[in-house]
Amino acid sequence: MTLIADLLWSLYFLAQGVVDTILGRRRKRYVTSVDIAAPRDLVWVTSSAHEIVFEGPPRIEIATALRAGTPDVYEGTVSVGGTVVPMVYREVESRPQEALMIEVLREGTAPSIAPGHDYFVACKFEDRRDATRLTMVHELTHDNFMGRVLIPLSARHNGRRIRRHCETLAGTATASSRIGAALVTGALTYASFMYLFDWMFAAVLLVLLLVHEAGHALAMRWVGLPVQGIYFIPFLGGVAVSAAPHKNEAERGFVALMGPGFSLLTTGIFVAAAFATNEPLFEMLALASAILNGFNLAPVLPLDGGQVVDAALSRSDPEFVAIINMLALIVGIGVSVYLEWYLLTGLLLLTAPVLLRSGKQKRRAEPISNASRNWLVAGYLATLAFYIAVATHYLV
Repeated sequence: MTLIADLLWSLYFLAQGVVDTILGRRRKRYVTSVDIAAPRDLVWVTSSAHEIVFEGPPRIEIATALRAGTPDVYEGTVSVGGTVVPMVYREVESRPQEALMIEVLREGTAPSIAPGHDYFVACKFEDRRDATRLTMVHELTHDNFMGRVLIPLSARHNGRRIRRHCETLAGTATASSRIGAALVTGALTYASFMYLFDWMFAAVLLVLLLVHEAGHALAMRWVGLPVQGIYFIPFLGGVAVSAAPHKNEAERGFVALMGPGFSLLTTGIFVAAAFATNEPLFEMLALASAILNGFNLAPVLPLDGGQVVDAALSRSDPEFVAIINMLALIVGIGVSVYLEWYLLTGLLLLTAPVLLRSGKQKRRAEPISNASRNWLVAGYLATLAFYIAVATHYLV
């Protein structure tokens, strides 16, 4: 339903933009309200934070700080799915837990953030029964047509993003919403797999993906991270999303490894059942699980193996890590092209700009300790060796 609603709103804003352009209306105000099942102080802290991460998809990271020599101007960056753009704004009014108003300054702000001038954003916080109502007002004079569509649409998305973030932290996020997201994306992904394979193998892949992502989710809970949900991506796979950033690189590496790590249990069960019964079905399940998880351990970002290796190298020079990641990416692209896995090729190509910038960016999470790095690398190599052994046994 959310996908359909987004499509309908996109069409509405598109039509509205056309009408406003014809009539010459440039100054526009967009009002969005959302009820959040979380305390007002938590909603205020989230909405007014100068540094915050909204886990994806896509992952959004905002990092701003007071500009030197000014009392109310903040500058920094906004990162959306790895794309980093600058942002500068002035805090016009701030009444904690009641109202907040900022002016997005064009000088120093990317056009994608400020597609117009005299751009003001205001937030109002009100108590509702068992909820906090957040009302956001965006008002600006448009400079281009796309801003007429993107500003109101992104305002709606930001409201949902803040609600999801606050409700997850407050522990009030409903299980039904998370399950609904998994079911909808799972159905779409199953349909995409059916397009590529037969219905039975598509079902097997979806179950193996669910087990894999459950491993990530359990690892998040183990280290104290709130789980936002599990989502599936048509033609590609799945992702388990945390509602809070990792506190350190050891934590990130552990969560990444535990997707394939948790799947060791089911793969081992399939292998044992295949030996005990000589049933081809169990052999197929064991092989599919080994290939899926073993391939995911390839040391190439954004795969789990790339996340593990990147976390293990977090104490190294950033430019050296960027070079290692880029070399791995080039090899990964070459292998995917050779195997004619063109969807993976596209995914890896989308990763290239992030890796090119990674050498210039400072890590926000605490680097991994030597002891944790040794345990992480040992676990990675042991898990990878197991999957290689299983795949080799059934393929050779």
